Amino acid sequence: MNPNIPVVRLSRNTVVRILLAMVIVLAVFTSIRQVNTGKLAVVTRFGKVINRELSEGIHVVMPFGIERVSIYDVKVQKDESKVSAASKDLQDVTGTVALNYRIDAKRVSQIHQEIGPNFALKLIEPALQETFKATSAKYSASELITNRSEVKSESLKGVKDRLEKYGIVVDDLSIVDFKFSPAFAKAIEEKQVAQQNAERSRFNLEAAQIDAQAQQAQALTLSPLYLQKQAIEKWNGQMPQYVGSGTVFNIPLQQ
Repeated sequence: MNPNIPVVRLSRNTVVRILLAMVIVLAVFTSIRQVNTGKLAVVTRFGKVINRELSEGIHVVMPFGIERVSIYDVKVQKDESKVSAASKDLQDVTGTVALNYRIDAKRVSQIHQEIGPNFALKLIEPALQETFKATSAKYSASELITNRSEVKSESLKGVKDRLEKYGIVVDDLSIVDFKFSPAFAKAIEEKQVAQQNAERSRFNLEAAQIDAQAQQAQALTLSPLYLQKQAIEKWNGQMPQYVGSGTVFNIPLQQ
């Protein structure tokens, strides 16, 4: 030991005071909890839910880990899941299902006790996968395209039935990026092209028929007798001056 360095000796009372101050600081630090906007916190004591929930703001809990706080977001959240299934006619179909949901604020403690903070992985992902498979199996591939709103409504109902009993409120569901196998997509494209060509041919045929009917009607209407009748009705009683031979209204013309 360097004899030039002064040795500071603390009395027992001073040491006790320092330790006590440190304990107090640590107790304050471990007992203050902040809950931000749109969130709720569940308090557990020695790992047991005690039916105490903390709303937004600053709160005090028992220090040193005796009471712990688990924070849950109760705002509307969005979860997207890649899904795949088979249609009724065994066509492969894939897509992305987007779910808007929120936690029932009155059941946060129940969710924490029965499911835990990773409820989205445990409940939402499987619910989306299973519901999409069950719904897709009821429709053929072409029906999944033409009845898309019906498919969405049935999927939404299925997800609600699965999740709301656990305290998760489902607001909306969307099926995006709807895709089929390349072979089926090509078949659909070829069918659409064939339908367009058929419609075009049908239109051209109908147009030709209408044109032929119009020409036939015009030929019948402009018959010689009809033209003679029209000329007689418009004649002013004067004989036309005409050089040559012939008749008008079957009347000999002046030479």
